[in-house]
Amino acid sequence: MSNNFNDQPIFILGNPRSGTSLLRLMLDTHTDICIPPESHFFLWLEDKYGDWEINMLDDYLNDLFASTKFETWSFNIEKLKFYLEQKQIKSYAHLTSLIYGYYAFLKDKDIKFWGDKNSLWIEKLSAINKYYSHAFYIHIIRDGRDIACSYKELSKKHSVSKYAPKLPSEIEVIAQDWSKNIEAIELFLNNIKTENKIVIHYEDLINNTKNTLTKILRKIDLKPTIAQMEYYKKPKKEIEPEAFFDWKEKLTKPPDAKNVGKYKQELSNKEIEIFNNLAKSTLSKYHYL
Repeated sequence: MSNNFNDQPIFILGNPRSGTSLLRLMLDTHTDICIPPESHFFLWLEDKYGDWEINMLDDYLNDLFASTKFETWSFNIEKLKFYLEQKQIKSYAHLTSLIYGYYAFLKDKDIKFWGDKNSLWIEKLSAINKYYSHAFYIHIIRDGRDIACSYKELSKKHSVSKYAPKLPSEIEVIAQDWSKNIEAIELFLNNIKTENKIVIHYEDLINNTKNTLTKILRKIDLKPTIAQMEYYKKPKKEIEPEAFFDWKEKLTKPPDAKNVGKYKQELSNKEIEIFNNLAKSTLSKYHYL
């Protein structure tokens, strides 16, 4: 593993249903990158274990394995403990990187970068910079009106999965949340060095996949691979955990241009008018109006 494995992770930021899972999967398919399915342990455990001491390991592991979604990584607690005991854990940041490194190890990947995709980071972005001051950020933005279509579609599915996202279906709330989330990420990234961040559009990722991935990977001195273009050909169990497929089934298919601008057919004229009025500034800023 390269020296930057510990201190320059990749964080994917974006509003829910913006293509963050698609981007995660594409990047994770690269031989030098490992971005596991989302889990929340880094976010939830840092308050308790941020001031790391080695005598915390047993308690940390118990809390780690109790964290929401972590069981989808299919770790064995005794094997992970043995792995960590062979390392000289220097800090909470180092410990967290080792957890991701162990995931890569189990996948037989000798990586340069680990990463995390988690919409909850919007609520606690400062924590990333606290532990990883050299982290690399990818902010993916999607037309909020298409996001509204996705939210409304999910509300009709009535998934029984305990991990099903709980998202609003009211157009006013969606429009306001979309603008607010983008603004929160913008404010955070304003203080991040240019070389450590990039903003992309979901629409470009769908319609011009190779060039968009090239643009991202160039920032971390990597090149796209053929496998990344064919991410959907991976075995289903390597795409996302089974418990997530109720709302992520499209990841098993190639990028679909029909997901771009679908609001024109799926939203009423009144809903489009409401969204445009409430989110006019953000829509204009990112050239959706």
